[in-house]
Amino acid sequence: MGDDVLGTCDKPAVMYADNVVLSSVGSAPEPEREGDEAGMAPASAADNDSEETFTYGRRLRRARLAKQWSQLQLAYRMRDVGKKRRGAATLHSLLIMISKWENDRKHPNQYSLHLIAAALEIDVASLGLPVDQDFVF
Repeated sequence: MGDDVLGTCDKPAVMYADNVVLSSVGSAPEPEREGDEAGMAPASAADNDSEETFTYGRRLRRARLAKQWSQLQLAYRMRDVGKKRRGAATLHSLLIMISKWENDRKHPNQYSLHLIAAALEIDVASLGLPVDQDFVF
């Protein structure tokens, strides 16, 4: 058990690793570029976000989280509201659609848009998508 971990490595690999570390110690660090960190945006860009520039998906997510609901809770509520109207999709389908809507991969049709707003008890226009004035919910 007294074996050294480095003793079990092959010598060329250890020598190569030592050379890489030594050569990088004296070199200047590379300049940091936007997007180098996965999913990270510069703080100044995040601070300048205003609600007018939010995408539909971000508005929907914020409205859902303001109620402290999960996507599943929103799907259940949409089903309840849909029962009083023209109906709603299955829970499984709603969960998939909510995820796509929140990630801006899809936009809901007019019925779903009104269903979401009714479920969240918010104004349809606050979600940031065009509202058909002729649509009857």
